[in-house]
Amino acid sequence: MLRKKFKLNEQTDPEAPEANYHPKEFSLSQFANEPKTQIYQNNKSNDQQQIATSYSVPYSNLPKSDHHHEPSAASTMVPFWYEIYRLEVELCESLKQIPLPADVAAVYNPIEYACELHQAYMQRYLDGHKPVLFLGMNPGPWGMCQTGIPFGYVPAVRDWLQLQGKVLKPIGELQARPVDGLNCTRGEQSGQRWWGLYQELCGTPEVFFRHCFVYNICPLAFFHSSGRNITPADLKGAPKLRMQEVCTQYLKIALDLFNPTVVVSVGRYTEDRVKALVRQQLVDPTRVRLLCMPHPSPRSLNNTNWNEKAKLWIEENGLMPFLCG
Repeated sequence: MLRKKFKLNEQTDPEAPEANYHPKEFSLSQFANEPKTQIYQNNKSNDQQQIATSYSVPYSNLPKSDHHHEPSAASTMVPFWYEIYRLEVELCESLKQIPLPADVAAVYNPIEYACELHQAYMQRYLDGHKPVLFLGMNPGPWGMCQTGIPFGYVPAVRDWLQLQGKVLKPIGELQARPVDGLNCTRGEQSGQRWWGLYQELCGTPEVFFRHCFVYNICPLAFFHSSGRNITPADLKGAPKLRMQEVCTQYLKIALDLFNPTVVVSVGRYTEDRVKALVRQQLVDPTRVRLLCMPHPSPRSLNNTNWNEKAKLWIEENGLMPFLCG
């Protein structure tokens, strides 16, 4: 089990309003799991008590994993998707031990508060090993933060992936970054581009997920008090290095479990994490094909006409048979 605690000395954010100042240092553990108001409901009100009492179940009742990757009686009793989900939960617990600078005013964990939708995604579309694994960075504010699903643009999750589920309020929710679950009317352009491309190429999600899966190397989202998104790549100094270290270590475990033949990093940040494993001789590039495709975020440089560029990239790298077969 990876468990570390780090101490940092960071200055408070000079741009934040005085009322929103936070201590110079805090740990993610202060965002411990607590039941909050249900914000997306599609069932009767008498379900609310059941949801509230089960909110901590994914963290308290998970079987422990020894990460030796050898078949065991315990591992054979649970489905493959649950092995990956359990690893995500352990990663979240490890990340909670990392103190962050004061400009990180809120940390959202959609693996936790959107666990019903996240588990629905895993259970429906991760029925076993996939040849192609797409690696994203971390949740976006109007995508996975709302739905618990990578690049989780709400219309794509609801209408194309055909997923439903209750989403609770995150701990320490910011007014500037509300979580409304499947009721969210804000659109995440990255997710709209991402799932729109594969809807165009594959037609149905079953065709896409027959050979592919999408997984984030960091399951947490970080926000400034103003609501500004702080990606893992935006962090500075020791917090960035420590988070990279933990996420890279867990990425190695995830790759061992997924055992893909092709790993596609979506953006340079995730590519750097995979390259770190190669440098440490923990991933053999002669045994798994390592690729990097442009990230669909509009923040990325030279990212106009992403759809056409991504289709050309997929064709040039020989991935079309995995998406159309």
